[in-house]
Amino acid sequence: MTEHLPYNDQPIEAPDEDRFGVDPFARALAASVLKMKSPQGAVIGLNGPWGSGKSSAVNLCKHHLREAVKTNELVVIDFACWWFRGEDALALAFFRELYAGLGPSLGEKVKKKLPKLGARLLRAGALVGKVAEAAGAVIAGSIAEKGMEWLAGLIEQDESVETLHAELSKALAEQKKRFLIVIDDIDRLSPDEALLIFRLVKSVGRLPNVMYLLVYDRLLAERIVSERYPSEGPHYLEKIVQASFELPDPSALDVQQHLLSLIESICGAPAEPDMVRFMNIFYEAISPAMRTPRDVTRFTNSLSVSWPAVAGEVDRADFLALEMLRLLHPTVYRAIRQNKEQLSNVGRGEGRDRAAPAQRFNETFFGTTPAPDHEKIRRLLMRLFPALESAWANMNYGDGFARQWAMERRVCSPDHFDSYFRFSIGDEVIPNTELNAFLAQAHEIEYVKDTFRQAVATIRRSGGTKAAVWLSELTTHAARVERGKVQPLLTALFQIADEINVEADAAKAFSMGSNELRLHWLLRALTRERVPLDERSKIFREACATASLGWLADFTRSAWNDYHPRDGKEREPPENCLTTEEDAGQLRTLLHSRIKEAAGDLTLLAHRDLPFLLHWWMELENDEGALVRAWTTAAFSTDDGVRLLSKAFTSYGWTQGMGFAGMGDVVAKRITRVSTKGMSRLIDLDLFRPRVEAVAASNTYPEVTEFLEAWRRADNGRDD
Repeated sequence: MTEHLPYNDQPIEAPDEDRFGVDPFARALAASVLKMKSPQGAVIGLNGPWGSGKSSAVNLCKHHLREAVKTNELVVIDFACWWFRGEDALALAFFRELYAGLGPSLGEKVKKKLPKLGARLLRAGALVGKVAEAAGAVIAGSIAEKGMEWLAGLIEQDESVETLHAELSKALAEQKKRFLIVIDDIDRLSPDEALLIFRLVKSVGRLPNVMYLLVYDRLLAERIVSERYPSEGPHYLEKIVQASFELPDPSALDVQQHLLSLIESICGAPAEPDMVRFMNIFYEAISPAMRTPRDVTRFTNSLSVSWPAVAGEVDRADFLALEMLRLLHPTVYRAIRQNKEQLSNVGRGEGRDRAAPAQRFNETFFGTTPAPDHEKIRRLLMRLFPALESAWANMNYGDGFARQWAMERRVCSPDHFDSYFRFSIGDEVIPNTELNAFLAQAHEIEYVKDTFRQAVATIRRSGGTKAAVWLSELTTHAARVERGKVQPLLTALFQIADEINVEADAAKAFSMGSNELRLHWLLRALTRERVPLDERSKIFREACATASLGWLADFTRSAWNDYHPRDGKEREPPENCLTTEEDAGQLRTLLHSRIKEAAGDLTLLAHRDLPFLLHWWMELENDEGALVRAWTTAAFSTDDGVRLLSKAFTSYGWTQGMGFAGMGDVVAKRITRVSTKGMSRLIDLDLFRPRVEAVAASNTYPEVTEFLEAWRRADNGRDD
């Protein structure tokens, strides 16, 4: 059986292509034509709205008439009226097709009566110039053939209309065959051209053994007639069309099944866990919008173009719903695209007052005069966006759902929203194929390290590196990491944590975040509620054995603070702790050893987290900082040591001016800061200050100059 493939908007031609139950109707129509044994210019109307499959029904009807055509009982004459533009060309083409179709069955003398009849009926004498021009420039194929002979026939005016019609009728009545003139696609004509077709059929009149099958949208035709002939209305067509048939609507089940089969051929079938939600959206929103075969074709043709660009990167049901809105409800679609922030915010900040956001969303999507089907659209929008469900239906979702939606790549996830409207995957998202490949090899330590080293060298258009995206995506998909792969994955990440904790991925201004924080979020997502404390502690202890120094210090602080909280906080319950208390103590011992080792080979001096590590060293030595200050004093004895210490103790902040009359700064300004209080515990400032001033005076190191200027501002109580 031939499949009606996407991109194919051509009418079907054989019963085995029928997907909408049109063939039984076409078979009955063909039977009716065959039963008309001695028709007298009978006109059959085949009515149906645009896109309902009228041309397919005509083709199937002709299929069932093939036997009668073969035995010469019937001649089918197709007049493709929409090929011709302009009333002159259309009229000429009509009579030329009658001449070509009827002529071979008539004698030479009678055959010439038809063009003469056409000339009289159309008053061709006044149209000859335009017709000749059309024959040379517009009319093609059989119409152009013998064009001058045809025009000559039109010009002769020696007989009356009545005489010509009588002679032509007598010749046709003697025929043993019948003639079916099919005029399809009247819908495609302009109003004046459509009226001309009806006038032409009416003017030729009741010719024996001739039948007409006119295919059009009855409501559209009646509206055209009413505009041109207000007194006639639908009665005008009733005088022309003797038998009118309404093309039956395809059953909803047939449309649904065909649409589903095409969607599956384009997008693939949804996975079992996604099936219920997919079918909810399909039956509630997509299927009701597909009323005709052309609706289905238009939708699936569009899907064939747009889906391949995002296949596997977006939620299938969400994408189908948005494509339906894009095609049929463009205003709603634009409103979605323009309100990303509000739609990906699940009611946060609204408190108990839901009336205001509900009203705001109503106005955004439906304006002040909602469309009749706005309630269906509202239900669909609530399925797509929990923020709307929260506002319109008082539905609450916890924070845990956001990760699930991100993992499913739903349109309500801010990380994936843009993919639905760009028809491409931005660099804020890891493609699914790449993510799946990584998850399969997450236990291969060198592979993980290579992937992240390449990622940290890949700069995104929006700023920052791909490493930040990887950490966020892995956190979202943590449940997909097999338990046996967690320990080697963390071992790899702990080893390169300092390398990937780059400034480019640190949050700016008033936002928060860094790759160090992202790694913390990831390790908790990988182990919390999945691994009991003892096993979790063992995983972290083994991963820390080869961890980079800065990360080891940061992780040890978190593990130790679970049991020894500061600032009066309570101890964490065991289920929230990273390690056992014993392992947290062992990590402190390991960290102490690693810091002293780095201090001995001076790699500590160049570490980006030097102040943090020095504070840790001082705490672990428990000697009030004497050893640390001795080490820093030795370090700033060299100019490069001054440079490294100055750089390490320079920090940056952000400020935003308030201005006057509410006219504050739109953007924040970065400021350089030096905290002498924090430095004084680690460095002998009386010895360090002269060294800084001396090195700054040499203008060799800009970072030392910047540090000194910030120090002087701090001395004066200024931050900027």
